[in-house]
Amino acid sequence: MTQNFLRFTTESLSASYIPFPRFLMEDSLADLSNDAKVLYALMLDRASISKVNGFIEADGTIRLYFTVEQAQKKLHRSRQCVTRIFRELEYSGLICRKKQGLGKPALITLNYPSNAKLIRPKEAGETLSG
Repeated sequence: MTQNFLRFTTESLSASYIPFPRFLMEDSLADLSNDAKVLYALMLDRASISKVNGFIEADGTIRLYFTVEQAQKKLHRSRQCVTRIFRELEYSGLICRKKQGLGKPALITLNYPSNAKLIRPKEAGETLSG
C-alpha cells in the first residue's frame, strides 16, 4: 500500500493526536507492554471526550466503555491478545473494570500513579508555564 506523505514544516498544521502520558515510560511501568500503553492512551483520549461531554459520575469520576471489539479494531490484535492487554492494565492498577453482565460492556475507570506529574488543561486564553 502506497501512501503520500508531506514534510512537516513550520507552516504545517498540527495533526490530531492521542495523548500519551509520560508516566507510562517510567521504570515502574517498564514491564507493561507497548500495546497496553497504547490502549491506555486510547482510553485516556476517550475519557477526555467523556469529560468534555459531561459524562461524569456524581462523585466526579469519569467512567467509560471501551469494548474488547473496539480495542481489537484500534490495535489490530486478536480477541485473545486484547483480553490479555486489558488484564495487564488491570493487574498494573491503571484501570479498574466493573463487569455488568447480560452482554453489556464493562465499565472502566482509569487510574494513574500517585507520583505521576500531572498538568491542568489550559483554559481558553490562559497560558501554562513550567
